[in-house]
Amino acid sequence: MANRASARLMTTTQLDNWANAVLSELAEHAEYLDEVVVGSTVSGTAKYNVGGGGGGDALSIWRVEIDDEYIDPTTTKELYGSSRTYQAQTGRPRWYYLDSLRLSTVDDTTVGLWPVPNAVYDLRITLTTAPDALTTALSGNPVMLPLWATPGLLWGILSKFYESESRMQNLKASSFYRMMFDDVMTRLRARSYSRVTRSKAYGEGRGRKTSGDLRQLLPADGFPTS
Repeated sequence: MANRASARLMTTTQLDNWANAVLSELAEHAEYLDEVVVGSTVSGTAKYNVGGGGGGDALSIWRVEIDDEYIDPTTTKELYGSSRTYQAQTGRPRWYYLDSLRLSTVDDTTVGLWPVPNAVYDLRITLTTAPDALTTALSGNPVMLPLWATPGLLWGILSKFYESESRMQNLKASSFYRMMFDDVMTRLRARSYSRVTRSKAYGEGRGRKTSGDLRQLLPADGFPTS
């Protein structure tokens, strides 16, 4: 009798990698997962590292506030064009910039404030983050997607599976599942851009239902070959 474990179409490692790649793509392009990072400035410090508060990587920043007041984005090029000594100017920050900055090697985003803070101010940054990493080895691992968008995760995994170089490669099937995945991503993007309930941080204790364990989306012992 053949070993059923050897007749699986994908390994758990491949499944985890594809699932996390799909979730990251959804988060990056649809901006569905927001984190709000609250802190304070340090007098004389212009640059601050910001990562996902829930453990995910920072993807993009769309709002920065000083003492509950929104400040505008700018660039280091614009600041240098206005004054070559902009880095020495201090005061209450009125602008923030993201370019030409790097403070560490971790997957954070560095935010610069200008003028350089001259005192302690309340700092609040809202950013899009990648969801927490999934692993099929952990029970009860929540999928950080709204319930209605959960099938999109499966479509994305199947698209990558049929696209991979294996004996089951089927580019037509991959294209079909990619179309299904793109439809979910389009609807997520529409919800994000319309700013309907920007508290879409799906996880335990947030007052929102999650899609539950990743393994609920798949057959208990994998996809059989026949």
